[in-house]
Amino acid sequence: MITVILFLWCSAAIGYALRRWPCKWVGAILGYILWLLLFLLGVDVGRNPELIRSLGTLGLQASLAAILTVLGSSIAALLFWRSLQSKRTMQMGTNQATAQVSLWHQMKDSLIIVCFFACGCLAGYTGSIPQLPTESGYYTLCLLMGLVGFTIGQNSEIRQSIRQLDRRLMLLPLVTVVGTLAGIAFTILIIPQYRLSEWLAVGSGFGYYSLSGILVTEARGAELGTLALLTNILREIMTLVGAPLLCRWFSPLAPITSGGCTTEDTTLPVIARVCGSQFVPLSIFHGLTIDFAVPFLVSFFCTM
Repeated sequence: MITVILFLWCSAAIGYALRRWPCKWVGAILGYILWLLLFLLGVDVGRNPELIRSLGTLGLQASLAAILTVLGSSIAALLFWRSLQSKRTMQMGTNQATAQVSLWHQMKDSLIIVCFFACGCLAGYTGSIPQLPTESGYYTLCLLMGLVGFTIGQNSEIRQSIRQLDRRLMLLPLVTVVGTLAGIAFTILIIPQYRLSEWLAVGSGFGYYSLSGILVTEARGAELGTLALLTNILREIMTLVGAPLLCRWFSPLAPITSGGCTTEDTTLPVIARVCGSQFVPLSIFHGLTIDFAVPFLVSFFCTM
């Protein structure tokens, strides 16, 4: 994760140094790199026998948990957004570039994303593609972050928005934590198989599926660890696919709170496209802050 962040900020510095020579082609290929990343994620899922076997019962449980975390964080984002009465802050939600296009046009890119993930799952399950290097997904993510950082460095509007960012918006990570935990707490009413503390541990991954799955597995066993892994994978996918709807129904802050940790990397391009580039600094700040909270919260709830 530290290396990915370094890629983001170093490339942003390079983009800033080259700001007098705009490279519009960099932004044009961001979508293709994102598709490749989702395909590789699907391949990893398809080749994991444990995940494939658990896509029945655990899959349904994880789907419910993911929906509740997204819904809880989105409602919290809406309430927080409405509480911000500053005219300058409220104007941040106006993204004229996306307001002029239809909802279907916004969702089209997200549907393409989930298709690439599904194709990756199928390819991994059937073994129709050769074995890829273990860190291929990681290198693709670094490339994606490098391109995102470069476009941030060249974008003067983003630099201006950092200076004008309302300090109250820095409470957004707290809003995400409260909304997510409140949402997933309702899961115990439908699936009492696990205790409340266990569901809270699952939700505390905030989309960081790899780390949360490992931490929960070590503390509570492979079954709950797999549930945590699936829940946070689905949360990330739901954010990628549903970002246009979340932005329209729950405010421009909702895709950020829904994305959790991923708003600094994998969901950042989608947030920038759907909500507007003015939300990129807030999205990065939000993802970095939530990242630090994941190990503490998961470990805390696992010990309860």
